[in-house]
Amino acid sequence: MHDPSVPVVTRVRAGGKRSRTGCRTCRVRRVKCDETPVECHNCTSTGRKCDGYDAQRLPRDRKKGASKNKAAQHPQTDVGRTIDWAMTSDERQCLSYFHNHTIPTLLQFFDSTLWQNHVLQLAGYEPPVYHAIVALSAIHRNSEAHGMQLATPASIRADDAWHRFAQDQLGRSVTLLNQRCASHDPSLREVILVCCLLFILADLLRGRYDDAFQHLRGGLGILKEVLASGNASNAFCRVEDSVISAFSHLDILASHYDRVFPMLTPVNCLPSTPPSSCSSDGLDFAPQFWSLHEVRTAFDTMLRKSYGFCSKCLGVSDDEIARNYETLQSEQLDVWSQINEFKRGFEPFYATCYNQSSPKEQRGLDIIKLHLLSIPVGLKTLLLGSNLAPLAFYTTDLATVCSMVEEIMARFTERPSITMENGVIAPLFHSATLCPDYSVRWWALELLQSWPHREGPFDSNWVAFLSAEALRLELEVRCGQEPGFRETVFSLRGEELTVDEMIFRISRKQRQQLKGKRRGSGGGVAGDPPSCFLEMFPEFKNMKTWSCVRAFMAFSSRLRKSM
Repeated sequence: MHDPSVPVVTRVRAGGKRSRTGCRTCRVRRVKCDETPVECHNCTSTGRKCDGYDAQRLPRDRKKGASKNKAAQHPQTDVGRTIDWAMTSDERQCLSYFHNHTIPTLLQFFDSTLWQNHVLQLAGYEPPVYHAIVALSAIHRNSEAHGMQLATPASIRADDAWHRFAQDQLGRSVTLLNQRCASHDPSLREVILVCCLLFILADLLRGRYDDAFQHLRGGLGILKEVLASGNASNAFCRVEDSVISAFSHLDILASHYDRVFPMLTPVNCLPSTPPSSCSSDGLDFAPQFWSLHEVRTAFDTMLRKSYGFCSKCLGVSDDEIARNYETLQSEQLDVWSQINEFKRGFEPFYATCYNQSSPKEQRGLDIIKLHLLSIPVGLKTLLLGSNLAPLAFYTTDLATVCSMVEEIMARFTERPSITMENGVIAPLFHSATLCPDYSVRWWALELLQSWPHREGPFDSNWVAFLSAEALRLELEVRCGQEPGFRETVFSLRGEELTVDEMIFRISRKQRQQLKGKRRGSGGGVAGDPPSCFLEMFPEFKNMKTWSCVRAFMAFSSRLRKSM
């Protein structure tokens, strides 16, 4: 029994409060670091290797209960149990977020062994991949916390602890890759390719399109060399099929941003059909699909040709169309033929397999069906130039696109903030810009704005911003040309709005999207001419080459000529 006359001795942990700015080794060991520059004395005096100091740290969340809530949403699974090196608490936090949130997000549309297995397996023994994952996770978490905003200028990123931490991790990954450049390690190419994919996603989330496409060009260049040499399936120099598929798909999507894409040689991946299923003249050829994987592969083949042609024609002047009409029409018919060929194989597969598929597989099939409705509309209208009257013929199709997207979104319990797959953005862009019916365009804009996310390089916020600006300009021009038009009332999604009210709401939403974004001397949102409008986004250095921007510039040019 304790004697009250004897004072109680309280043990105090040596070193007092643990520092958050110590070296990596001391932080992992959970001991106080003396923070001696370069290498701490605490490590060197005990014969340990000091791993140096992190230039950046993640901010601590001081809100009460915040850490508990986040832990419940994203449990701290011991994903680092296979990591051979010491991890800091910040890195462990990001790795857990990547495993429990980023990967499930990337898999919302389609399954992929790249994200289900391969990337995390590589991270276990490849430090460059590990640090790239940590960086991407930090950027993804920060982007979601801010509502997947439009591109953040470098000046603002420099003041954000999450961006600084991610940039430090990206620097570590690049440094480690550079240190191995001269090695003859047969696995190095795949490590570089996986890091490239992670760098691309990180840059796209930050709105750094030029950097993202530079990484994509580099990765595709390596992949072309591997495929040309026949080493992709070599046991000593293997590149996983899932890595090749990811690059191939990004190559297609990027064709709308830079005409250097697609870089990979197109391959006809439509499955062969038994001769008995074809007519004597061969006109009824229909590919037969046996799995969703076959459908997706063939869909990408069709998409490569379609996007390549569409991106080339968007924003082309009437004179250029007239000069090259025969050539362009021949290409258009070729693309149309391939779309129909895919469609003849897809429709029976959809009818037979849809009800037996999982909810995710059904969602994937619905996405492909959505594109099979939207792509032909875009394709058929490419060579119309300033002759917009035929667009009224496609109003029903474009309204159906909105209806299908609404149904897909209604069944989406957790809509992804980022994916590398085709989703709803491109189809909604067609409905928001091509349809002469304002109620359909308004509907498409609302759907885009209700789901802030990115599909590869496609950004719903940016597409909504650009589509809304096109609608605002058109309304302003009509107000100047048609007496009384400003007071016209339109029925938009069950709400009666005048043209003035429509313009006000568009401008208010644009200001909200730009809130907190530091701009130059470009003036306000509403009323700016197109040149100033584009100058609002100096981070997008090559944006005038983007097909959506070229289409917008051609549209605004026609509006100015009509004034």
